[in-house]
Amino acid sequence: VWGTGRPEGREGAAGCAGRNLKEWLREQFCDHPLEHCEDTRLHDAAYVGDLQTLRSLLQEESYRRYGADVDVNHHLTPDVQPRFSRRLTSLVVCPLYISAAYHNLQCFRLLLLAGANPDFNCNGPVNTQGFYRGSPGCVMDAVLRHGCEAAFVSLLVEFGANLNLVKWESLGPESRGRRKVDPEALQVFKEARSVPRTLLCLCRVAVRRALGKNRLHLIPSLPLPDPIKKFLLHE
Repeated sequence: VWGTGRPEGREGAAGCAGRNLKEWLREQFCDHPLEHCEDTRLHDAAYVGDLQTLRSLLQEESYRRYGADVDVNHHLTPDVQPRFSRRLTSLVVCPLYISAAYHNLQCFRLLLLAGANPDFNCNGPVNTQGFYRGSPGCVMDAVLRHGCEAAFVSLLVEFGANLNLVKWESLGPESRGRRKVDPEALQVFKEARSVPRTLLCLCRVAVRRALGKNRLHLIPSLPLPDPIKKFLLHE
């Protein structure tokens, strides 16, 4: 089954899937024989909070040969739609979303460190009008809706999430589905949105984005002082 009912944003995907999470993810992401499918291993690790496996997967070069990625983008091409392409209609397919929905904070942070997009977790424009009704439109929205602790919000802010993507009519701790918004998390979000980010924070986000997720591992080799390297690595 899909689990214990913790993430409230799964109904649309679960209804369409009618099967367990792993089978549904394989249906979404595997366009080669299932015995060669590695794409869902990352999702599985985020789902159960297996930090060791997640870290190992993100370091395996062979893993990338199958098109697996911290972002859901290898099936989403804005201009050309191959025969196996699928539209993103729910954040449930995102490893970052899955780790937040199941409150796996360390996995959530590791995915961000690996370059996961802190907003939609995919590259290119996303039409949220195609999302299932009532489902979150961005990762920050999902984090708040699922009652995640303040640390999740702080991490998204630190990694440059667009705080204006949350489109609630009234930002209060009222219930947004099966769980209530964590008051402390909501306060951190409101404070972050009301105060401009520091230039230091913006510079780190800009440098990491310029490098791109596939070159973040090269930061230690940059001709920079060690303190700056550690800062770029969020150490």
